Amino acid sequence: MRPSFLGLEMSKRTIQLSQKALDVTGSNLSNAQTEGYTRQVVDVGSHYLNKYNYWMSKTSRMTLAGQGAKGLGVDQVRDPYIDKRYRESTPYVAEYSTKADVLKEVETVLDNITTEGLTKSLDDIKASLSTYAERPDSEELASIVRNQCYNLTNLLHSFRADLEDLKETNLESLDASIEDTNNIIDRIVNYNKSIVKEYLTMADGVPSDTFSVTGGYGPNEMLDERNLLLDELSYKGDITVYNNNDGSVRVLMGGVEIINGEKYEHLYMKSSTKIEGEFSSELLRNYAAYDAAVLRWTSGDDCVTASGELKAYTDLLNGNGVYATGYQNDSYGIPYYESTIDAFANTFANFMNEQNGAFDENGKLINPDRLLFCTREYNEGEIGYNELDMTMENIRIAESWMKDATMIGEVENKTTGLWELSLDGNHVNQMIVNINNMPLDFGGKGDYEGTVYDYLLFINNRIGQSIDYYESRYDAAYATANSLLDARDSVSGVSETEEGINMLTYQNWYNASARLMTALDDALDRLINNTGRVGL
Repeated sequence: MRPSFLGLEMSKRTIQLSQKALDVTGSNLSNAQTEGYTRQVVDVGSHYLNKYNYWMSKTSRMTLAGQGAKGLGVDQVRDPYIDKRYRESTPYVAEYSTKADVLKEVETVLDNITTEGLTKSLDDIKASLSTYAERPDSEELASIVRNQCYNLTNLLHSFRADLEDLKETNLESLDASIEDTNNIIDRIVNYNKSIVKEYLTMADGVPSDTFSVTGGYGPNEMLDERNLLLDELSYKGDITVYNNNDGSVRVLMGGVEIINGEKYEHLYMKSSTKIEGEFSSELLRNYAAYDAAVLRWTSGDDCVTASGELKAYTDLLNGNGVYATGYQNDSYGIPYYESTIDAFANTFANFMNEQNGAFDENGKLINPDRLLFCTREYNEGEIGYNELDMTMENIRIAESWMKDATMIGEVENKTTGLWELSLDGNHVNQMIVNINNMPLDFGGKGDYEGTVYDYLLFINNRIGQSIDYYESRYDAAYATANSLLDARDSVSGVSETEEGINMLTYQNWYNASARLMTALDDALDRLINNTGRVGL
């Protein structure tokens, strides 16, 4: 025979369970717009009580049937595979977006070199040479040629300053990203500590190699916050997340373990105390120490990520293409475009010096007084010509040309060996032809061989192609991440329609359970108060 109050106890549990289901539904609706919130559900199971007793018959066990339902716990509706895929795609979104944006700034700095910048400056020099060729004896027209070349050097100086400013800006952005990464790591570790304590309070046993609380019912809201932080961390670099038995997580970035329970590593920029000179910030000093941004974990491991915001900034700050040395890499970053403009400055200046008879076609100095371009150090007598390495920063108009503007119109008298002004302008016109057509080897590293105009087009095309590539890759990565986010939202997000249906279902469940309790109460009342009172 069943216990008298078995049905009432079952009905009470069912009412409480339906109430809790309504509570969780209300919580879901309240958090529908909460960032990172994962939809929760009450897991319901059939309640049973079995008693293994030698003296108990199979028939008598029937009295234990009909125990009703029980709440197993409040669970999160989440798909670990989608989380993994989403965190694999987000670092590419951050990387490609950052690279495209910064290269657009490089393009702006170089002022569309094939239309407004260096190309226009070369056109102005050729136009002034053409005008001067008509009157080679005019010192005024010769001065205009020199002034146009002076404008070219000033344009190169401005490129240098602007690219250095852009480099410093992105160095500061990298430093902010490093600080943000360390802050996220600290917060994840703090959540690890709190979550482990909660699991220990709720778990039936102590986590071990054979027993794990992961996957059990835990502190859902803290798990949401930690998952949100893990998503943020995935933008910084490629991460892999593993669940520990005690409820904490283990995180690898670029193959290096940076979080494991309460243990963690911080990221910093490797620096050297050997570098000397004046720097506006310690950040610039650290960068100058290796001519690159070198990132390292406090464990001593280098931070080398395959994707993410950190990779974007290090590639942009360290990428020097074929000119890469030391800690630099072969990406096309800000240093590469500095090197290409330096190569232009040095090659074009030496080409003009050769055209003016300063040295022979083998690069041997034969007449220092014929120099059109040199460096500030050479003008001030600090170095010799063989030490010249003209860049967009140090290129200058030579003192010899500053003293005599018409020097560019002179040709060598083969009989006397003296340089004399040529009144036919053929020498100047030939210089224009050579600027247009003479192939030059830029950079000395096989980066490009062609005319100065072709080289400027080459640089411009490389920037444009890089921007197009990163924008197209960003679009693809963003679409992938968004589709995965939609998939995750379809599983873990709160649907107001679905929750509304659940609310009606649980309300009907509650009403039916209450009605059952009323029926059981009536039956018990009949049993207690009316049994054996027939005829009264």
